[in-house]
Amino acid sequence: MTERAPGTTRVERSTVVVPDDAMIKRPRLGFWGKGNKAEIERITIRAYPKIIFLYPAMILAFICAIFIQLDWGARDNWTLAFMVILAFNLCVISFDFPRTASLTLVFSIVAIILAAILINERSEFFPALANLSGDLKPSANATFYWMFGIVMAIIYLIVWVIHRFIDYWEVLSNEIIHHQGILGGIERLPAPGVRLEKDITDVFEFLLLRSGRLIITPAGQTRTIVMDNVPNINKVEDGVKAILGVTEVSFRQRDSTLEA
Repeated sequence: MTERAPGTTRVERSTVVVPDDAMIKRPRLGFWGKGNKAEIERITIRAYPKIIFLYPAMILAFICAIFIQLDWGARDNWTLAFMVILAFNLCVISFDFPRTASLTLVFSIVAIILAAILINERSEFFPALANLSGDLKPSANATFYWMFGIVMAIIYLIVWVIHRFIDYWEVLSNEIIHHQGILGGIERLPAPGVRLEKDITDVFEFLLLRSGRLIITPAGQTRTIVMDNVPNINKVEDGVKAILGVTEVSFRQRDSTLEA
């Protein structure tokens, strides 16, 4: 076990460097990195737009549509639950929560608000809050939820088709290929000597789809390829390292706030 010197902290971003002879190394990687002996020759990387993080609202919209149409439960309760989930999804795509401290802060604020509403219903200490929560009864019919869910599903289908067949990356042992355009445009970059960085930019995005940012810098080029919102970012990174036979470089950074 490596001991950490006092006053130092680890950098959250991990960086890997591909050696020039990576094409000679052909490691084998099975399910979850072990077991299957089939040799991996390539891995596909797809970066999606932030709208993919709205899938909880789409799923809940279909649930609300079915339950309201069958007259199960109060309509205002379903609508209120939908609004809460939709507001949460919009916050996820609007703001970045890079640390677990922000996650704790958000849940603390929500818990305080809910506790204040519940306490105020039993013993009224803030009449304005009691009136506001009592009068808050939003309502939407099943048609609204069906339309919302179907529109979101169509958008998701279009996004899936684009990033499945039109715009995606492939990593091979000796080159990185960018497929783009309906006509099959291809851009090829050398894989040996590439610099690979993984960055978890948002806690909520990572919880929803295990997604993160992948940064690739080809050897001998100043251009940097940034792929945001890559689902299963840890599995993708492991696959790229397995194909290219990379050597991981971990480095530490002194925290100046602890030296004072």
